[in-house]
Amino acid sequence: MVVERVDLLPSRADWIFVTGTLSGEPVSIGDEVSIQNGDQTTVTTIKSIELHSHSRQGKTTILLDAELRSIVTAGTVINRQA
Repeated sequence: MVVERVDLLPSRADWIFVTGTLSGEPVSIGDEVSIQNGDQTTVTTIKSIELHSHSRQGKTTILLDAELRSIVTAGTVINRQA
């Protein structure tokens, strides 16, 4: 997934909402993913998934820990761990 946007909701402050278009195999809640940020790689777990069927067709939003906010920005690459 190449990140297109990152959103925060005050009511769910423990998570960031990371939206982009998935390619390859589907992801599931609990999957480990790696986040590429420059030459740094961080591994984390998908907390939840939201699929968009109308307004942002083809887009997927994954929820990650809010502590990753500083490294997950538009253009960041997120890959599912094999």
